[in-house]
Amino acid sequence: MIRIGFIALLIGLASCGGRGGSFEEVKFRAPTQADPALSSFLEEVEHLGVICVTNIEPFRELDVEKVMARLSNATARGLSNIPETTIVTQDEIIWQLKDIHFDSTSVYEDTVRTALKEKLELDALVFVELKHLQARMMPMSPNPYGGMSPNPGMDLTIDLKVSLLNLNTNQVWQQGGEQRNYQPVQLQLLGGGNNQSERQLLLALSRPLQRFLFRIAPPPKPQTRHFEISGD
Repeated sequence: MIRIGFIALLIGLASCGGRGGSFEEVKFRAPTQADPALSSFLEEVEHLGVICVTNIEPFRELDVEKVMARLSNATARGLSNIPETTIVTQDEIIWQLKDIHFDSTSVYEDTVRTALKEKLELDALVFVELKHLQARMMPMSPNPYGGMSPNPGMDLTIDLKVSLLNLNTNQVWQQGGEQRNYQPVQLQLLGGGNNQSERQLLLALSRPLQRFLFRIAPPPKPQTRHFEISGD
């Protein structure tokens, strides 16, 4: 009798979840919590700014500042995953604070922090600085199988420093250090190939930045819930 009653219960539950049941399956994307090591820097942060800079001059027709501007836009898009936070782009910050030159020193000055807080109402700032870039053309490049191919390659060494500044508490979190990126040449740096070389540099810079964005602004995760739709 107990077994028969248990089977009847299972059938009843299955019928509730079927097409004629009183529950409806709803799929949606829910926000994901930031890394606990960084979440404290986002407490009571409603407006978050983004600035990406470098002091490296253009070379071999490679416009490094243009690459950093594109990196800033990509960073702003990634930070938009943070719930209930308004992202203030680099263009907006520079337009509002035309008289300020942002670098690794000025961004920590009291007058600059005050301007960011009062004129732009920023609570925190993501500050990205390309401190070093070395590009070497190599006669060979790595292939997908772990070996080397006879095609030329570009050996990029970068030092990208990422800082998260809470302007209300003066807390600062940083990551950085030299990283090497060795990949096949998509198009020569010389002779009008600057667009391809800029994309190649942007790819190398985006990799360490993506790790930071995944920690501070992880993408929403798919969720499934069953909601009762009966009138009882």
